[in-house]
Amino acid sequence: MLPPLAAARRIALSSHRNSALRANWRAHSWYTTDSAERPVRYLQQLQARYDLARDLCLKDPVCPTSTDARQHFRPTARDIFANTEVQLSKVRTYGLDLDYTLASYTEKLPETIYTMIRDVLVNSMLYPPALKALKYDSSFAIRGISYDRETGWLFKLDSNYNIAMDTIHYGREPLRDLEDVFALHGGPHLAPDYVKNHLYQLNDMYSVPEATLLADIIQYFSDNDISFHPRYLAEDIRAAGEYIHRGDGISASLLHATIMNNIGDYLNRAPELLHILESLKREGKRLFLLTNSGYKYVDTVLSYMFNTSDWRDVFDVAIVSARKPGWYLSHRPFRLVPTKSGARSSSVQPWELVDRFEDGQVYSGGNLTSFTSITGYADRSVLYIGDHVYSDLRDPTIQKGWFTGAIVSELKHELSVGQSAEYLHYVRYIQLIEKILKLSQQETRSQSFMQLTANDKETYRLMLEAGRVERRRMRWKLRDLYNPHFGSVFRTSKNASLFSTKVQAYSNIYTADLANLGAYPSDYVFYPKRKTQAHECLIPDVDDLLGQILKL
Repeated sequence: MLPPLAAARRIALSSHRNSALRANWRAHSWYTTDSAERPVRYLQQLQARYDLARDLCLKDPVCPTSTDARQHFRPTARDIFANTEVQLSKVRTYGLDLDYTLASYTEKLPETIYTMIRDVLVNSMLYPPALKALKYDSSFAIRGISYDRETGWLFKLDSNYNIAMDTIHYGREPLRDLEDVFALHGGPHLAPDYVKNHLYQLNDMYSVPEATLLADIIQYFSDNDISFHPRYLAEDIRAAGEYIHRGDGISASLLHATIMNNIGDYLNRAPELLHILESLKREGKRLFLLTNSGYKYVDTVLSYMFNTSDWRDVFDVAIVSARKPGWYLSHRPFRLVPTKSGARSSSVQPWELVDRFEDGQVYSGGNLTSFTSITGYADRSVLYIGDHVYSDLRDPTIQKGWFTGAIVSELKHELSVGQSAEYLHYVRYIQLIEKILKLSQQETRSQSFMQLTANDKETYRLMLEAGRVERRRMRWKLRDLYNPHFGSVFRTSKNASLFSTKVQAYSNIYTADLANLGAYPSDYVFYPKRKTQAHECLIPDVDDLLGQILKL
């Protein structure tokens, strides 16, 4: 097997058609030590830089060291991270979503969603019976990827609406000819209108099994030469997903009924969450529940999680069947929910006007304007926490200026990978290569470089290209550490992912688990990291300075 940079040299060389320059390149080998064959200073210096970068980052078995400060403030999955400054002392009201926020589900749930949607397609929508042989693969998709309803491609977008080219899949296979992207879009960038009209963004945890099923069915159709339109497939899967989630709007949906009948298989108990909420209540905080799920499901889930049927006592207001995100902009009135099963209570008249909220009662529907009018909750004293960037977080941030918190359970895996020795070696190596390339490119502007022969200049440029190839190869390795198909939820190889950008835009804080809130005192202040922009000068590493302070 070729050493990494030698392999990069071969790739760069194979794309060059001039045989004379190939001969010249071989004469100036990456590993030449004979002084008689040594190239001029620039070629020798660039080679030495590449070799030292590889030795420092890939051959050293020891993980890069950390200062005392970095060890002390090493992020964990129990931390809460800040996008903006948030003072908890100014938060008077906490609002909570249910699914994947209060409720933590087991790995059986996405598998069940996949199976149910698959079976609806076959049993009710005339899809081939052979699809019932498909099985859910939890290692394929990640949250935040996009489905192109015109091409059938699945891919990840970055913050600038550029396609991450190493993530494009048609079915379960990587796209074979990337020239198709250039033929359709002229490059990796997607126009906003195209994103709006043709992309289905898979932003919540429920959409991960949907993405996997999309890929599996496309692969089946492709393998069996079955003609289809990607938009119809997406619409059918979405319709089947809506059916199993929402049902007929009166009785429990198919999915909810299955979970309630086998609740221990799908849900984790969380008595510690009840203790955290009760602690907030003792401190004088107000709590409200705002969820799209129906009352019977909410009651079953919270009673199981908290190990008590008195969960309503902890909430000042409980809103079910809210229909977010429409709830934030709608004009639907609130309705009182009958909470006594199997009995007709003359005191409960769900058709009556609701103009105030009573303790211990549950309400459905409603809207944001009426909610704030009835409760009097001040906009900048509310912190609402949910898992869905658009359904939960975007509109309260924009419409009312609420503080918002995002639950991103993938942080547990992301932090585990990001703190591994292999990851740290790869990142350090990539960053060194980038700095070497930047410095070496600048040197091509010098007067002494201009005096080189044409052949030496071309050799130098081939060496730069080999460095770029090596950088790209290491980025693929870095991607595979997270997910071999789509990489990190938070990043593409170059920029933040579109999902990560929306988390930053629409949440003030984010964390892996709601229970992490219990580790922070009520007067805690979250401070965001200062982001350095490209034009700003480098400053001393504050972590190194802080490490010296911590030794005092």
